[in-house]
Amino acid sequence: MSLTPETVAKRLKQVKYPGFTRDIVSFGIVKNIEVDEGAAVTVSLVFPKPDPEVQKRVEESVRAAVLETPGAQGVNIRSEARDAAPRKSPPQAREAEKKLPDIKHYVAVASGKGGVGKSTVAVNLAVSLAKKRSGVGLMDADIWGPSAPVMTGTQGETPVATPERKMLPVEKYGLKIMSIGYLINEEETVIWRGPMVHGAVKQFVEDVVWTNIDYLVIDLPPGTGDAQLSIAQTAPLSGGVIVTTPQEVSLIDARRGILMFEKLNIPVIGIVENMSYLDVPGGEKIDIFGRGGGKAMAERFKVPFLGEIPIDPNVRKGGDGGVPVVESDPDSPASLAFAKVADEVLKHLENG
Repeated sequence: MSLTPETVAKRLKQVKYPGFTRDIVSFGIVKNIEVDEGAAVTVSLVFPKPDPEVQKRVEESVRAAVLETPGAQGVNIRSEARDAAPRKSPPQAREAEKKLPDIKHYVAVASGKGGVGKSTVAVNLAVSLAKKRSGVGLMDADIWGPSAPVMTGTQGETPVATPERKMLPVEKYGLKIMSIGYLINEEETVIWRGPMVHGAVKQFVEDVVWTNIDYLVIDLPPGTGDAQLSIAQTAPLSGGVIVTTPQEVSLIDARRGILMFEKLNIPVIGIVENMSYLDVPGGEKIDIFGRGGGKAMAERFKVPFLGEIPIDPNVRKGGDGGVPVVESDPDSPASLAFAKVADEVLKHLENG
């Protein structure tokens, strides 16, 4: 077997990114492989965020994998990490940056587990932002359970392709929206594997016409897996919003979300406690699931607490009916709570 960049890449697919199940080739961390006449291999790596410990572990694994490749006589590793600060990029990095849309702020909405209303928060946050600022987009990256089409009443829409083979997002409520739900049949079951996840996420960032978008809200799948790393590797995230409910079991999973963002060196904008309490006639508040866990966790991890979203049947009705509650009933307690969260997110993004 001759030593080629392809054979080296095949060997590097055995190297996993620390803390995740996918390999560094599938996630695009390996940017270039060169083999010179003396069979010395040069591997260029670009990490999603600066993290010396992770970089060192990956570099050691890459070095070992290359040297185990038949025919390899040596290895040279060029390694860099994306940085929030402006800097001069090498030609290959500049070429990759050209593919990114001109978006000022990427905001990821995440949860450690499903069932906490993450997508509900993402959609209502996006619509709330659109009421305060122009140029807001919503990217539904929850490819295993895309719900943005239903929640925005745009199911059945089909994105239009441009002559440049890019997709025009669907528009509603002042948002530009893209979701895998527009591209597959509702009855269709799709098994997404790691490389497919990365490809879909990458396409939704690079191949959608996000024209005049200053704020892109990204609804991530629940959990702390491959899609999250794909987003971090593809887009320069401005920060992440963690959604939880007050119960201890949800808080445990939310902690994983915070630690995931920290591992990827993505700023945590703050924590939202969804389904926090129930308002009853007479002004009484009933803490059905307990209350205050999200705030306590924010204090523990020294991150902002963005607010409590009350239990409101109209929130569920709005999601099912395709009219978000912040649109259908903007003066309700839930809508005002979402508006407060939007204000806090804008404060973080615009004031640093």
